[in-house]
Amino acid sequence: MTTLPADVSYFQSDFSYRKAEGESQSQLKSILHSPAHYQAAAKRFFRPSSAMIIGTATHCKVLEGDDKFNADFIKKPSNIKYTNKEGREWKDGQKGKTVLSNDGYHREWDSVQGMSESLRQLDWFNPEQDYYRKYNEVSIYWMDQGIPCKARLDRVIVTDTHVHVIDLKTTDSVSTDKFQSKLVDLGYDFQAGWYTWAASLAFGLPATFTFVAVERQEPWLVKVFDTSQDMLSEARRKNKKALSLLRGCRQANNWPKGEVTRQTLQYPRWYAMTQDPASIDAANMTADELAGIL
Repeated sequence: MTTLPADVSYFQSDFSYRKAEGESQSQLKSILHSPAHYQAAAKRFFRPSSAMIIGTATHCKVLEGDDKFNADFIKKPSNIKYTNKEGREWKDGQKGKTVLSNDGYHREWDSVQGMSESLRQLDWFNPEQDYYRKYNEVSIYWMDQGIPCKARLDRVIVTDTHVHVIDLKTTDSVSTDKFQSKLVDLGYDFQAGWYTWAASLAFGLPATFTFVAVERQEPWLVKVFDTSQDMLSEARRKNKKALSLLRGCRQANNWPKGEVTRQTLQYPRWYAMTQDPASIDAANMTADELAGIL
């Protein structure tokens, strides 16, 4: 029997994964900004926003099931106010559970329910299929350049020829342009490279990667984004570069922040330049022509 260069852990709790030794992509990618960014990320106190709480709850409900979701999350009753004694006592009684609001702008509970229903329309997230839970929230551990590494994959689908990695993203908009912008700004590509690398090592097969994005607001639209092989290859180079930087900084015990740079800003290619006011004769223009300028 061939020994694979990575270990796989099924049904591992998120708490145990976070406590386990190893570099995860979420912190490691910050070193590509500068080694000082990496060190700062390690020290930063993490306070989840409402959007992050919604995302965590949706992952739990869709990937780990309703029983786990109901054990970890609870809906805040509409008559509960934290400003009075009754409300504070109710909140204190929810030890170990995350309270999801359902009033005002952030209707967290409704958002989680709506996104979950939308996602379950995809065959990938049908909880009735064999081994569904086993292949969700899969933890993988390996070594590279003497550095322990780890990854926690939302979902993997293993076939005879390849392993398909699926990652859920809750977002404000599934617009392709906006998602592509987030992919670069937030390092989603780095994540895709890291996760497919982990899956290839763990299962001994080529890996493909898909983002499934779902909007947090009704009607909870879903869009599927497959990653190209060119993107995965570039992301893998970023993964290797980040690990090499980390190893070098640890060996030298030096975490530079980089030099101050100066650049001239230019408008992006899509920006339409304003017309010369001298060429605009508003008095002789039709309403449609004016609208085209504005």
